Amino acid sequence: MPVPVRAVLCDLDDTLFDHTHASRCAVAELQRAVPDFNCWSIDEFAARHRDVLDTLHIEVLAGRLTISDARIERFRRLLVAAACRDADQIAPGLAGTYRRAYETSWQPVAGALPLLTAIRQQAIRIAIVTNNIVVEQQTKLRHCGLTDLVDALVTSEEIGVQKPDPRIFHAALGSVGAEPAEAVMVGDTWATDIEGARAAGVRPVWLNRFGAVSVDPTVAELNALVPTDAALRLIVASQL
Repeated sequence: MPVPVRAVLCDLDDTLFDHTHASRCAVAELQRAVPDFNCWSIDEFAARHRDVLDTLHIEVLAGRLTISDARIERFRRLLVAAACRDADQIAPGLAGTYRRAYETSWQPVAGALPLLTAIRQQAIRIAIVTNNIVVEQQTKLRHCGLTDLVDALVTSEEIGVQKPDPRIFHAALGSVGAEPAEAVMVGDTWATDIEGARAAGVRPVWLNRFGAVSVDPTVAELNALVPTDAALRLIVASQL
């Protein structure tokens, strides 16, 4: 017998919140502010920035760096890589420039609001499962108009473990009163969202907005959250 879906677990960054768009807009602002950064194309600069951000984000989540210190260190490293003089002096101001441009560009992933609305209309509960801090993710949800569509926000900061650790998924399931077989996990990052969901016994749906090659074609795949009806059918059908 098919198991009815009672809960949808969702990643936030680049699944419901368009981090890539906001970050790319902010990186473009940095190239306007610091000519040395034009040694790279916007694509290469965005990729370099993403790599440094991901590395330092782990340090923040582990409690080894404060958010403020990590932001400054991120841009110090990028300035050094671009052979910019006085990186230590420039980095703090640059961190502020990036953050302002990043926040100004916040928006949901296309289709996120109507999809969550449609899921809720099916009497299915929604939990966000995210490797980030509570305040940051609450602010993103509120800014994007998603707060009232989410039943629970489960962060690695609160739980003490990060995706793909099954414990954060189990905490999310507990927050919405669902068993693993009754849930679906929608996320964009294979190593954390897809593998983590599998380890927790939750069926994964991979959001592949940028045309990456699937590691396992048996995993249900979405290329976008629109059209809503098609995305909803795939998410619900993934439990059949």
